[in-house]
Amino acid sequence: MPEEDFIVAEDLDLAWSNFDPFFTLPANCPFHVEREGKPLNKLIRALLRQHRQPPKYFFSGHRGCGKSTELNWLAVDEEINKKFFIVKYSVKDVCDVNNLNYVDVLFSIGAQLYIQYIKAGKELEPELIKELEDWGSSIEQEMEKTKSASVSMKAGIDAFFLSLLARIKSEHTTRETIRKQIEPKLSELIDKINMIIADIEGKEKKNVLVIIDDLDKPSLEQAKAIFYNNHTAITQPACHIVYTVPISIFFAPEFTAIRESRFFLPNIKLHAKKDRDSIYEPGYKQMQTFVFKRMKEGLIELDALNLAIKMSGGVFREGARIMQIAADRAIEEERTRIIKEDVERAEREIRSDFKRILKSEDYDTLKEIRKANDIRGIEKIGALLHNLSVLEYENDENWCDIHPTLEELLKNLSLKKEALPKK
Repeated sequence: MPEEDFIVAEDLDLAWSNFDPFFTLPANCPFHVEREGKPLNKLIRALLRQHRQPPKYFFSGHRGCGKSTELNWLAVDEEINKKFFIVKYSVKDVCDVNNLNYVDVLFSIGAQLYIQYIKAGKELEPELIKELEDWGSSIEQEMEKTKSASVSMKAGIDAFFLSLLARIKSEHTTRETIRKQIEPKLSELIDKINMIIADIEGKEKKNVLVIIDDLDKPSLEQAKAIFYNNHTAITQPACHIVYTVPISIFFAPEFTAIRESRFFLPNIKLHAKKDRDSIYEPGYKQMQTFVFKRMKEGLIELDALNLAIKMSGGVFREGARIMQIAADRAIEEERTRIIKEDVERAEREIRSDFKRILKSEDYDTLKEIRKANDIRGIEKIGALLHNLSVLEYENDENWCDIHPTLEELLKNLSLKKEALPKK
């Protein structure tokens, strides 16, 4: 989207468009909000340091907290670009995130290294191209034997990579066949990835940095299979890699495998621990900036704005979702500005969404978290972090709270329980 399309809304129709909760902001977008403490700088510093082995970093945060936007900024950072040839892509563009395994991830790394380097107008060594084509031909021959799928090397290695990626993404039977052909000879795939990396680094006089977005979309079980069961394999490519991972994996016993190289993008703190009625001014100001970079201040009343910020929980996508619902409701009521009742409509809609997905046993965990603001029992909390019913914050210590829209629901449940006759 051109920069001229990012204009501050003067009416609610454009405001509704500006608050699209699923639109990832490109780097240098005027809608971007600088976070307190600039947490991305910690990852930048780590990447710029000298390492004996190319490091692998695991980048996480709640869904909608702005990870993709921060990675877009990472990819255009001046110092990072001086040191690295950058290959950045979203795994959901090239694989099926609902049926993903580590072979798919590794193949996508090799394919994207090749494709993006060639698209940049560069050339790999002819000897390497020949070796890649021979490897592709061997896979083609093996797949032809199964008669369940076929690929062709006639159009060259470019078409081979593109064809296999397309099939991995959209064809279940072919995907399984490809995995069965590659997995027993995984060392060959890793060798080819490392040969491409070495050729690029030799030509560019830079290290290679691969940034893979949206690897936080698969389920916790898939994430465990990729990042824990096959941790050795995914750390074999001889380049720097930033993997996005689901927040829920940080609350699983398997977390120890990636603990030393994890980076967490925190939510915006809006209140102090165990004091839900307090206001953390820097956090509120950040969320106000988030709103007013997208629309004029006169389009929302102050009490409506404060409620929208509170109900967002300091998660940007939740804030955008609330503002979009509220703007639509105001338009429906033929008003030119958002009032508190519009935000209350958004609060009810989001609360209803949670009621549809929460299990009976989840409510006990949520009540405990609401009371203590602490994480007790990682086996209970992973799914709740993944669906945003629990939100984590980082200050001097980590703490968590329920999604603000659930406060009224849990309060009412407690009142109903107290009203029941005692046995």
